[in-house]
Amino acid sequence: MNPVPFWIVLGLFLSPWLIYPVVLIGISRFFRQYSSSREKPDEWPSVSVLIAARNEEAVIASRIRNLLEQDYEGSIEILIGSDNSDDETDSVAGSFRDQGVILHRSANRIGKPLMIKELLKLSSGKIIVFSDADTVFAPATVTELVTPFTNPSVGCVDGSRRNSLDGDTCESIYWKYETAIKKMCSSVGAVLGATGAVFALRRNLFMPLSARRADDFELAVMTRIQGYACVFNEDAVASEPSPDDAEQFRRLVRIVSWMFVSGILLMGKALKKCMFPLFLQLLVHKVLRWLSGPLLAAATVLAGFLSGGLFYLILFILLCLFHASAMAGWLLKRHMPSKLLFPYYFWLMSIAAIDGILRVLSGNPVETWENKSKGRKN
Repeated sequence: MNPVPFWIVLGLFLSPWLIYPVVLIGISRFFRQYSSSREKPDEWPSVSVLIAARNEEAVIASRIRNLLEQDYEGSIEILIGSDNSDDETDSVAGSFRDQGVILHRSANRIGKPLMIKELLKLSSGKIIVFSDADTVFAPATVTELVTPFTNPSVGCVDGSRRNSLDGDTCESIYWKYETAIKKMCSSVGAVLGATGAVFALRRNLFMPLSARRADDFELAVMTRIQGYACVFNEDAVASEPSPDDAEQFRRLVRIVSWMFVSGILLMGKALKKCMFPLFLQLLVHKVLRWLSGPLLAAATVLAGFLSGGLFYLILFILLCLFHASAMAGWLLKRHMPSKLLFPYYFWLMSIAAIDGILRVLSGNPVETWENKSKGRKN
């Protein structure tokens, strides 16, 4: 059998996980434009914090108090959008009206993107901060999100989301990798997307792809398409509870089913603007990464056909051991060291990505999220 197909498939698989980071190391070293040290502004701009909430009675009070206690020298307004909540979210959030909190309720379920657009209409801040109901900001997070905007070329600032519970999950392991990538991209103002729990945007750059969209990923990329930089500030810290694998799987399916469409549309816009580096970044870091599972499976099959030679036999055995380790992680997760669970987490995330893409192709994307958490307290 001709080995060329194997190397093509393996190369496509390695592109987002090995080739892309190596290229970024070189670019960030020789073309650095944005430093991690930033000057404070002479006058702090007004900030509006937008939070879309659906049945968040257990956490919404603590979330609002956390924002009210932010160590920010400028003004902060807090807007809570209740997405047709059927618990006590509205009454709890409404109890903070005398402290300036704005509550907006949707009588129908509209989803986070449309709720964000509704809240934006009610807001007045020059800088828009986006977050979630179950997120906790460090005291200086808003300040750290706003500071990079002293550079007029910065249009979006992404923060650092951390798990507030101990232990490794498919999400926490992924975020360690993603944080390293963001640091390198930030040095040239080319962070790809933003973290929905903690990022900020200049108000005048809020430009969703369509009337029904306002996703954190596409808002950040659209900032770059408009000619502004997107940077990462690791000191803008937000923590969230670590979801279990079942909950995280559902969330990944929803995210990919939404972001896959965004990615394709943004690639088209990048090509029209002749922004070829951005196009390649979207292709490699997003699309090929979502296809990592099928690519690795195909590479394993092709290595098997070539296993008559010693070199390819060794590769085939190593790939089979990787898949076997993933199966062992699924069966014996509680009894295995966390460092040995990477194959399991890789396949958990890959299957979720495949599920999300298939939902898009079948015309059944997951556009809204349902809070399934129980027992959380204010």
